[in-house]
Amino acid sequence: MHVTRTNKVAISEFIIGGLFLVCGCAIYLLFRTKTLNIYRWTSLIGFSDYVDYMRQQVLYWNIPSFVKYCLPDGLYCAAYILMIDAIWYNDKGIMKKIIMSFVPIVTIISEVLQYFGLIKGTFDIYDLTCYTIPPVAYVSAKYANIMFNYKRIKE
Repeated sequence: MHVTRTNKVAISEFIIGGLFLVCGCAIYLLFRTKTLNIYRWTSLIGFSDYVDYMRQQVLYWNIPSFVKYCLPDGLYCAAYILMIDAIWYNDKGIMKKIIMSFVPIVTIISEVLQYFGLIKGTFDIYDLTCYTIPPVAYVSAKYANIMFNYKRIKE
């Protein structure tokens, strides 16, 4: 298979998205309560002993609350955006944009609705920030790339 620049970008996005997903999961597994579903999943695949061992190794680490409770959500949101873009990299259609926007829009709206008490949950400005940064960064990067290519073509 011939790897083009476009393929390299899509592969890079997918790998970075995967790393974000792994980092978010690692934070959950190492520092969050064991009542979360992710612990049941690790048990189902036979990883619970490894997770317990790793949790013991980081037991006394002083991790900021932001890293434990907010950062993983931002990492998951960024991973979703990057991986969807990588999967449908050459697709410029509206359906791709709708699918890519779904998770960021739902998470941002749910956090705002929590602020107004319209849905159950606790509003957190840091959660809202972590949900907002990935789509803003993605759109900014895409716009910058378009402008760079436009200027390069014009010259």
